[in-house]
Amino acid sequence: MQRVQRNKPIHGFTLVELLVVIAIIGVLVALLLPAVQAAREAARRAQCSNNLHQMGLGAQNYASTHNSLPTGYGRTLEHIEENVNFVKHGLFVDILPYMEQGNVYDQMIFDYYKTGKPYFEDPARDSVVESYICPSWPDAKITLSADPNYEYQLGALNSYTGVGGAVRNRGEALIASSFGSIPDNGAFLMEEIRYGGGARPKIARIGRERKLAEIQDGQSNTFMIGEFVHRACCLGQLVEAPPGNVRPWYVSGFSDGPYAFKVLETSPNACVVRNSGDCVTGNAINFNYLPLGSFHPGTTQFVNIDGSVHSISDDIDIEIYKDLATANGEEPVNVAL
Repeated sequence: MQRVQRNKPIHGFTLVELLVVIAIIGVLVALLLPAVQAAREAARRAQCSNNLHQMGLGAQNYASTHNSLPTGYGRTLEHIEENVNFVKHGLFVDILPYMEQGNVYDQMIFDYYKTGKPYFEDPARDSVVESYICPSWPDAKITLSADPNYEYQLGALNSYTGVGGAVRNRGEALIASSFGSIPDNGAFLMEEIRYGGGARPKIARIGRERKLAEIQDGQSNTFMIGEFVHRACCLGQLVEAPPGNVRPWYVSGFSDGPYAFKVLETSPNACVVRNSGDCVTGNAINFNYLPLGSFHPGTTQFVNIDGSVHSISDDIDIEIYKDLATANGEEPVNVAL
């Protein structure tokens, strides 16, 4: 005799229960996502700090050998008579052998005193130096295409720049440059020389190394290298995506102007337009004075001459900011703000 099997009732999710579960998951994602993003940004910022630390060590190792910081702009007296389009020797090139990047340095061709195009035929041009790119940089690390008149913008990029002081008053000594005059109070310098004799001597601009003994404000209180990711800005709005005004690491300057360092005239991440006709405003600024800045929310990181790394708020007092940019201003300021 067969036993009759009774079907047990099948229990499942009701539509309401399913919607509640989905809502709970959505709330958890909404709560966790910002925390995950913040953790990732914290990791990127830490790696950026390490990049600056490595550059600081490279500059310190260079200084231990030469008793001076590397020149920020590498045109020299030996080639003063030659028509130089672009200059390779400079800060970010010269510290390569001192930060375990000698293989990249050895690839470079320093016979760059050419007046014709292409400006550079260099095996090292597309060599990405990871320490020269902040992990928060959102774009490609290499610029592969450019207007034929701007071939110097091609190559592996650098999202950092040297600090060339600050203009504190108009009575300071300033060196004329194609991109804005350079003061003589920063970690990186240019100098103007007259040569040829006679009633009308020729004038040229060359790089000059900052001797360690000249750093009167203390190495721990003087900016050396900071983040630079400036994009063009017009009427308070960004009008250009990366790479913007960021340049390749292997180009240190133009015939009479630097690319490898900037003069601090505005606050970090300030929204200003480059003086290039892109935007009709009354606050256009020269290339040498473009603000340093980063993709880290509210802060920009610097390494000082002593190798210490510091995060500087976008809201820093502009006068204190300029104090930290000068090596010999003797201002009573400490970077531990």
